[in-house]
Amino acid sequence: MKHPRLESINRIILQAGHGGLDDKNYVPGAVDPKTGAKENIEVKQIITKLSHKLTQNGLTVVVTPDYGLTRAVEYINANYDSNTDWAFEIHKDSAGNFNDKMIKRMGVYYHPDSYVSKDIAEVLATEFKRSGASSTSWARSDTESIHGRLGWIRGTKMLAHLIEAGFIQDRTDDIADEFFAEAIARSICFALNINYHN
Repeated sequence: MKHPRLESINRIILQAGHGGLDDKNYVPGAVDPKTGAKENIEVKQIITKLSHKLTQNGLTVVVTPDYGLTRAVEYINANYDSNTDWAFEIHKDSAGNFNDKMIKRMGVYYHPDSYVSKDIAEVLATEFKRSGASSTSWARSDTESIHGRLGWIRGTKMLAHLIEAGFIQDRTDDIADEFFAEAIARSICFALNINYHN
């Protein structure tokens, strides 16, 4: 059953983590030491596929400009509706001791002061697993992140979640991008009570 907070949602906002190459405080995100793959590039590939899948299922989707965090939050707050929009920032996680058991692990961060944010995040995490993500996939308060709090979660005026779509060290080809885009799209559609179609 759709959470009451989602009844008014009619648009999905997608932001790629670690954008803003022109920002003097630019942080590049995770980089695979073996391949040189960069987090921002990989998540933009996922977002391209995710946007297409959500649009195919009848949702209105906006992919924001490739801004850094501060500018992205300001842009979203100034241009979108806090009542009818749901904002996602997509990242890939990093791990120094990556192993095969961690492949396809996904996560979603929520605002710790909002039971609504938490409830919806838990629905998403459960659906990630049903879509084939690792059984270790999770929903966590942003206080459990390495930063102790996340600007995306705290700064946006609308319902907002941050998704970790696997790891920078896992497969970086189109198959991996397709898997994560599919899992996220299915989970968003499930939360919104939309019958998902490939």
